[in-house]
Amino acid sequence: MICIPVMDATQREALRSVEKSAVLADAIEVRMDWITDGDVAELIRAARRASAGVKIIVTCRRKEESLLAQENLPALPVKERTRAAKMTLLETAVSSGADFVDIELAEGDSAISRMRSRCHKRPNPARLIVSWHDPYKTPSLASLKKIFDACVQVGADIVKMVPYARSLSDNATVLRLIDYAKDQGREIIAMCMGEKGQISRVLAPSRGSYLGFAVLPGGRVSAPGQLTISQMRVFQKLLSGRQRFFEPPQGDLHFVLLGNPVRQSLSPLMHQSAFRAMKVNAFYSAFCVGDLAAAVAGIRATNIRGASVTIPFKTAVMDYLDEIDADAAAVGAVNTIVNDDGRLIGHNTDWSALMDALRAETQMKGKKFIILGAGGTARAAAYGITKEGGRPIIVNRTPETGRELAARFDCPFYPLSEIDKIRAFGLIHTTPVGMFPNCNSSPVDSSILANYRVVADVVYNPLKTRLIRDAEAKGCKTIPGLEMFVRQGARQLNLWTGGKAPLAVMRNTVRERLMRHES
Repeated sequence: MICIPVMDATQREALRSVEKSAVLADAIEVRMDWITDGDVAELIRAARRASAGVKIIVTCRRKEESLLAQENLPALPVKERTRAAKMTLLETAVSSGADFVDIELAEGDSAISRMRSRCHKRPNPARLIVSWHDPYKTPSLASLKKIFDACVQVGADIVKMVPYARSLSDNATVLRLIDYAKDQGREIIAMCMGEKGQISRVLAPSRGSYLGFAVLPGGRVSAPGQLTISQMRVFQKLLSGRQRFFEPPQGDLHFVLLGNPVRQSLSPLMHQSAFRAMKVNAFYSAFCVGDLAAAVAGIRATNIRGASVTIPFKTAVMDYLDEIDADAAAVGAVNTIVNDDGRLIGHNTDWSALMDALRAETQMKGKKFIILGAGGTARAAAYGITKEGGRPIIVNRTPETGRELAARFDCPFYPLSEIDKIRAFGLIHTTPVGMFPNCNSSPVDSSILANYRVVADVVYNPLKTRLIRDAEAKGCKTIPGLEMFVRQGARQLNLWTGGKAPLAVMRNTVRERLMRHES
């Protein structure tokens, strides 16, 4: 389950957050220590009106355990209540239908026993969460086990333990605590606070933590390191059925493809065959991205070691990276991410792969090449042609993006409607037109192909696109997309592993799969 904390300063703001959060999350936590004029009964009613199925936790945290004075987060004012007022509030929450109430272990046996009795007297009992937080450090596993045992002994239905991570190894300590609770048949909510604790927030629910916490975009966090609801949903999808690749028992590496759509991509097949040939213990999976920021945060927070980036994110992804190499910066697009211990570095292997494929068939120096398209691959083509001493000409259906790309590389632009007026040595097609299943589509009329000596298509599925077939019929030298696809993947593997990629294995794997589809 994912729980959104409601931590607004006023009842009016909290009501709005409750209504919004109740339909997005599995549970909400009403933090009455923050809501200065809060009416807990009304907040519970508002949550029920918004969603009959949402679970409701009511908490009135002790000031000592609600500190946010880490990682430059503002220490916001906590509403101070006497112990008697706090107990009355929690009892009101129980009688108003809260599913859970949270009380700290530090409140003592008498207060916890009283609250447990009140929870269990209800016909449909509320469940008692006994919690413990350390906003400064993560104690040893032995110490955490003792605290856990103390929470169990005072009558917790669910134990909640949240220390602060000062190192990445603290995450492993808390994950082992979850294992300890599971071995005893006990339910636990456990994770680490802090930026270095984000890995535990991602992994804890799949490891067995009863729930994880997330915030609305722009919402107030209840602890440092908290992720947004969209980020947590991304992690749930990534982890579904694939936990072993996030916590590899024998050092497995995990790589992903980020794009939308990705269903027809053969990158997983190609890279997996290469890993086998290289004897690298790794796994590669395609991920259809709806929220790019969340997906990149997922790579950063987990041990995903690298990613391929495809349509439509090659340019947009640059905003979320820590470093971009010189070629990728010059291209203005990234198709490869390397995760260096949480530092994400962007590269572009498209341009060099395309130049390798062209160089095998022709020379580019001093020759004009029409580049059809204005996306990330078109940027790579324009950069490569310029670097090889050729002269790119941008042709695009949408004038605004086409002119922008032409200005970047100081080259001419023509709208697609005027392509028949241009004479050039070669044509490089960089859009998805003609990609499976639209195999009979072509970006241009076949009659204009006689204007070129060389025609290259970056679309690799099918093996021969309509454009390539038409160009062959006109006597052009053709370069199908398979070559660029395989070569850019080989360069990605080199960046990720430092090893030499088995180019022939990758080419044959993709070709055989495509031939089976076409037969």
